[in-house]
Amino acid sequence: MKTRFRARFGCVFGLFCGTLACSDSVDQSIEEPTEPELPADARIVWDPQSQMVQIAGTSECDSWTPTWAPDGNLYTAFGDCRPDGVPQKIGMGFGRISGADAYTVSFSAIPTGDPADWDDAALRAGVDALGDDSASHKPAGMLHDGSRLWYWIRNISAVGTGVRLKFSDNYDAATPTFTWVDWSLPEIGYASFVQFGQGYNGGPADYVYAVVPMSSSAVGSVSNSAYHLVPGFSLLRGSRRDLTLQANWEYFCGNSSSPAWCASSSAATAIVFEPEMKFTPRGGMSWNPGLRRFMLSLVYDPTPATPNEGTRFYGGLSVLVSSQPWGPWQTVFTSDSLTWPGGISTLECGATNWGSGERADIPTKYMSPDGRTFYLFSSGGDCLSIARGVL
Repeated sequence: MKTRFRARFGCVFGLFCGTLACSDSVDQSIEEPTEPELPADARIVWDPQSQMVQIAGTSECDSWTPTWAPDGNLYTAFGDCRPDGVPQKIGMGFGRISGADAYTVSFSAIPTGDPADWDDAALRAGVDALGDDSASHKPAGMLHDGSRLWYWIRNISAVGTGVRLKFSDNYDAATPTFTWVDWSLPEIGYASFVQFGQGYNGGPADYVYAVVPMSSSAVGSVSNSAYHLVPGFSLLRGSRRDLTLQANWEYFCGNSSSPAWCASSSAATAIVFEPEMKFTPRGGMSWNPGLRRFMLSLVYDPTPATPNEGTRFYGGLSVLVSSQPWGPWQTVFTSDSLTWPGGISTLECGATNWGSGERADIPTKYMSPDGRTFYLFSSGGDCLSIARGVL
């Protein structure tokens, strides 16, 4: 496995921008920073697995999507479990991660919509759903942009494809309510919002971004599955003027030196692509203001030819950094062909094998001022697992 990822692109700007109404202007709202020096061989050193933590009451839960809200807490989705306070196993839910120190956080599930109805996501004002795998609506991405909490929900079709947005204006209420936008994106299987500071502090004034999977290096090969392993990722961009309008969303169709945006997914190009890799289609990206770089966390199957119980128990991990969300990327950690972190989970997590999860994120809330110390949140071992890293 290579130690540095290469971004490969196939967009011809004259063609696509002439036929698909592309914009080839650089996002002026993403500042060109003076970056702290980061050597080419810089690598993250993680705490020993014995010092990592798994949060009580989250056993069998996955699909964590942490975002830092104005009230100071992280809010997140979760899936496929029965945390404390929930009367039955649910396929999708909403909750709060609280605590000043990442290693001592607590998790609380929050009923939404009708607090007596744990299956009200599809037709009513909640984001709770029953059902396993593609039989249920499931979480994809969550973001508080300073005014609203936005929630990408996946498995919109009956066969488990597509994403659609719901939003809340009262995320911190005892029972928050959510509203669907009146459109969906059937061509996308998973969309994970790029995270900035508390309530989107430090984020671009004009746009929000989401990481989406690519099934190949071909232009337009956006994957519509949240389950099929992929070799790369692209970006989706939404105008903060009004995220409820489908016309305000665009696909990345450029390259790292000439970013461009197109209205159609058929023009989408990769921000990172590795043909030999088998990533889960669920990338996590956050802005690290101390490092002046984006951090992209990718989970993968280190032995794709060998059937196993999945990346929650046997997954590998890569972390990449870049001054822009479209690259170019520098790899600062990879577990190569090994499970990360490996070993056996804590008793809180049910003594399962401990892999990298089906998704991993580095929340902005728990980054040190210089950006060198941070915490990775994942569903490793099939619960909320947290590991400290130093770069």
